[in-house]
Amino acid sequence: MTSAVVAAGVVQPYALRLVARPATPQVPEREPLPPGALVLTDDAEIADRVRATAGHSVTVVLVPETMATSDEETVTGLLAAAGPVGGHLRVITSLRDAEWPAPPRQGLVALQETVFVALKRLAGSAHDDSSVAILVLDRLDGGVPHPHCALLTGLAKSVVWELPETHVHALVTDAGFSGAVAQLRVESGCAKGLPVAYYRTASVPVGRWEERLVPLGELAAAVGHSDAEGPVVVAAGGARGITARCLEGMSPPPSMLWLLGSTEPEAMAALSAEIGDLSGADYVRAKRLEDPSVHIATLRATYDRARQARESLTTIEALRERIGAERVRYLGCDVTDPAAVRRAAATVAADSSRIDLLVNGAGIGGARRLQSKDLATFRRVRDTKIAGHHNLKAAFRDPAPSAWCTFSSVAGAFGLPGEIDYGPANDVLNAAARYEQGRGSPAECAIGWSLWGESGIGPRTGFTDYTAKTGQLGLLGDAEGQRLFTSLVAPDRIGRHPSPVLLGEAERRLVRTRFPGLVDDGIRLPYLSSPPHTRQDDTVWPLDLVRYDHLRGHVRQSRALVPGALVLELAAHATDHLAGNGLVDRFQDIRFGAPVAVDPQLAEYTVAASFVPSSPDGGVVRVAVQSQLGAGNGDRRVTHVELAVPLGDDVPVRLQPPQPSVRRAPATMSMSGLFDQVRDFHVTDDTASARWEPSLTAREFFSSHRLPWLLIDALLQTACATGVPHRYATPHSITEVRLHTRHNDLALADQATSVRLHVTHEAGVANGVAATDDGTALVTLTGLVLSGRDGVT
Repeated sequence: MTSAVVAAGVVQPYALRLVARPATPQVPEREPLPPGALVLTDDAEIADRVRATAGHSVTVVLVPETMATSDEETVTGLLAAAGPVGGHLRVITSLRDAEWPAPPRQGLVALQETVFVALKRLAGSAHDDSSVAILVLDRLDGGVPHPHCALLTGLAKSVVWELPETHVHALVTDAGFSGAVAQLRVESGCAKGLPVAYYRTASVPVGRWEERLVPLGELAAAVGHSDAEGPVVVAAGGARGITARCLEGMSPPPSMLWLLGSTEPEAMAALSAEIGDLSGADYVRAKRLEDPSVHIATLRATYDRARQARESLTTIEALRERIGAERVRYLGCDVTDPAAVRRAAATVAADSSRIDLLVNGAGIGGARRLQSKDLATFRRVRDTKIAGHHNLKAAFRDPAPSAWCTFSSVAGAFGLPGEIDYGPANDVLNAAARYEQGRGSPAECAIGWSLWGESGIGPRTGFTDYTAKTGQLGLLGDAEGQRLFTSLVAPDRIGRHPSPVLLGEAERRLVRTRFPGLVDDGIRLPYLSSPPHTRQDDTVWPLDLVRYDHLRGHVRQSRALVPGALVLELAAHATDHLAGNGLVDRFQDIRFGAPVAVDPQLAEYTVAASFVPSSPDGGVVRVAVQSQLGAGNGDRRVTHVELAVPLGDDVPVRLQPPQPSVRRAPATMSMSGLFDQVRDFHVTDDTASARWEPSLTAREFFSSHRLPWLLIDALLQTACATGVPHRYATPHSITEVRLHTRHNDLALADQATSVRLHVTHEAGVANGVAATDDGTALVTLTGLVLSGRDGVT
């Protein structure tokens, strides 16, 4: 088994973040309330609105709160009375009155459980045209969804795996009912990434958000100090499994460790003695000899409980040997029992004046396919996570922990097969950590673990054997897990990223296949071949152009410079990355601050891009080429070029770049190779014209380019021409470059169509057009501010 464990350093941390992304249609839209749909809600007003909107074409079931305490047969009866599920399931609720950190209301719990049972029924009749859509009305306070939204949106992530032939999408919005239903239709056509989106239209900033896994870079190892006093730690579920392994690896070790486990100490001792050193098979055999009528399943369950008790006792002893017998205390405490958690909290408070870290690692597994899962198991798995979280939050308030760490799962980030209960429960924990960060609460994080190969649920259930064979998930070793945990809960780091998710290569491969665009560090773009990282709100790529020899023909004073038109190409790819492969046809507010060298020598160039939404389907991508100079130059960042890429109609962008503060004389430049592409110059005081004659090699490379950026460069060369060979004016800013073609340079060159370049000048501002001989515009350039063209000959 250990041979399957991933090597140290292979697992990388990602942040599960809400990022602004426009709605980009990928597939045909679907009816939000299609004829024959079953609509489930726990809200009588919503039920009335649905009936008024869709009439008798849909079946509406108002789920009563009593379903939260009913057995599966009763819930099934509620659905059966409404008729067959058919091929379309809709779920609508409102959380606009939901409080926090109060536990979820019973009506919402009942709705989630009824949806689960309805999905089981749908699984037996799902087909290519079947669909599941979830609509949650929320205030989106501070732009962050209420954590309990994930009870339903987490289902959507899981259903994608369980019913792959079914179209699934979910929407959380602050719009009114009618607007929300219209948005649900729009979102049905967006099929990239996770099937969940968040629309904010009733408050600023307006826009659409979705979850992305953003790489965090390598975690620096936490530095332990032997002379430092260790933290006071409370750990739920800390007596065994991965929580225990993490505690064992803490440096410095806790000065006081409180372990909360679901079994009382005396019961653990009795259970451990019950099985002694017997294997599971030997125990079952011996008990069957004593009583042949006892069921084998009952004996196996008893043995599993006893084995867990023995593991807990062994772990407690090991921790006491490492930390000190008086510094490790174990309390029997079922986290789903509020009274038991309050008693445990009172015991801790009576002995410890502070709690530095509370770790909630409590959890049970019940992985099996949707149709094989029962409601009782669904509830146990969910409640251990969610009820346990709320009970701990309510009880541990005086003293309140300085930091919280919850053990979540990759199943909460993007779902997994067989985890329709475990996935949403963990997604609530992810959302809770994100929500708490927005409220300015004490540091909190929910770590999204993948499967451990030596400890935890996987080895106990045999799931690691299955995983090792399929390669769907990597198997994290204990030592690597301890290193990652210690780094993430370091006092100077915990809470910086509320939902870190740990992915190995197997997980990245799995996600890229199922949810393209969710993990984006594997995408390689022309000229931006290195994976991006994040810097505040920016996505940042290293820009290393040294190896691109074809860029060396654009030379000023013996130094190869990157043409400004290439920055538009970079901006188009960055826009595709951030906003989807939509139409990029305008670049506005372009400012040239400093040259960009092909070989930067001491400086390190980056391309930074961020998306600022203005509506659910529009906004602006702002792009900048920057350099970071070394410490000898003051360690300062220089912006070389910056611009805006509007997406959608009526996007406000400033269209009057300022006049240059410094006017420059003409520069001596030589154009060779690719850039020797302009013929038949004719220059006057107020006009310039020429003909474009490209000469492209490396056809395969240029076929991947997004824009006709060489044509844009030719138009800029024409605009900056002074009439003196190799002497060019200096561009300072451009109001707008607009594309009227979707062809790149290679496609235009292959058409063998003559392209004319024409520019007019007035008071230091140029406007130009690149057009075919019949007058069809390919590129227009507006408001080019330049200097050094005085005295044109």
